Amino acid sequence: MIDQRGRYNLEELERITSVIRDFQFFAQEKYRIASDRPGSGNTKNIGSVTEIDKLVSGSGPFASLGENLFDDYWMYYLTKDMARAAELKQPPYTNLRSYLKYKGLAK
Repeated sequence: MIDQRGRYNLEELERITSVIRDFQFFAQEKYRIASDRPGSGNTKNIGSVTEIDKLVSGSGPFASLGENLFDDYWMYYLTKDMARAAELKQPPYTNLRSYLKYKGLAK
């Protein structure tokens, strides 16, 4: 059994059982790992893909579309509350598919 309240000296560092191991560090530009939905339900926080392989490889939905499209999508993204405040019945788009259609970039 692990003593969770035990105190250790610096010399005993190797004896401390780690709660985590096997880290994999990576870095990606935000547009490469962003999703087309907010990170939380009621704010405009940019969400990200949740699959580890897509995070590591930077292959989110905006990766092949470029940073400019990503910026435009999120700059003008409106939540329902924001759309109402702008006197719109609903946001002009709610996901990447409807954004591309709204912008005339897809059918």
